[in-house]
Amino acid sequence: MDANEKIDIEKAAIIEKTYTCPVCDKKLHAKAVKANSAKFVATMADLRPVHSNVNVTKYDAVCCPNCGFSALTKNFTSSTASQRKLIREKIQTNYKSHDEIDCEIYTTEMAISRMKMALLCTVTKGGKDSEVGNVCLKISWLYQDLADELPEEDSDAAAKKELYLKEADNAAMNAYDRLTNARMRESFPIAGMNETTLDYLLAYYASKKGEYQTAMRLLSGVVTSRSISPRLKDKALELKEQVSQMRDQEAQ
Repeated sequence: MDANEKIDIEKAAIIEKTYTCPVCDKKLHAKAVKANSAKFVATMADLRPVHSNVNVTKYDAVCCPNCGFSALTKNFTSSTASQRKLIREKIQTNYKSHDEIDCEIYTTEMAISRMKMALLCTVTKGGKDSEVGNVCLKISWLYQDLADELPEEDSDAAAKKELYLKEADNAAMNAYDRLTNARMRESFPIAGMNETTLDYLLAYYASKKGEYQTAMRLLSGVVTSRSISPRLKDKALELKEQVSQMRDQEAQ
């Protein structure tokens, strides 16, 4: 399948939506994935979703080209008056407004830029740890997608892939820290996840950091949960085996 065919397939799965910016009251447009149009393929070990026709994460940030306010789609209209004041003072005053970008689809690079703007605004307005962690998680996924998309004939592919995966890891560890704090202080659902799903994700990141005891403790609770789905239980059991092996190797 060539690049134009991929673009056509992705175009068929997205629509243009109109929003009113809660900060500057201007109308704006953002592309979004049509309901029930994404064709699910798999969920990766870090819960990154994979679809055959569209990367849904690319379309999960809304950005105002007038004032710069950006947020995940589900949070775009839910800011408080004091948060909007902070955005006006710290984002809008330094933001150079521009026309909306005319494009058929969002590239992964564009999506990362949009998601980073959402992260800046979420931190600036004092968003909850779960909100910041959720954006960091999606940035990590997008950098992994960017690494996966690198053409083999690219002479700098190896160096670029290393860079993208490093960025993905940095974002993932920020997500881990924020979501761990949210786990202790906020009520579920957290970042759209129930307790079992979040604990699995935290266990996965704990294993990446070499915190094997924390990972095993979390996974023990996950695999014995009555509400766990068979798919997630399989992932948790597989991760538990991997963590056990890594812990044993480190002890030798």
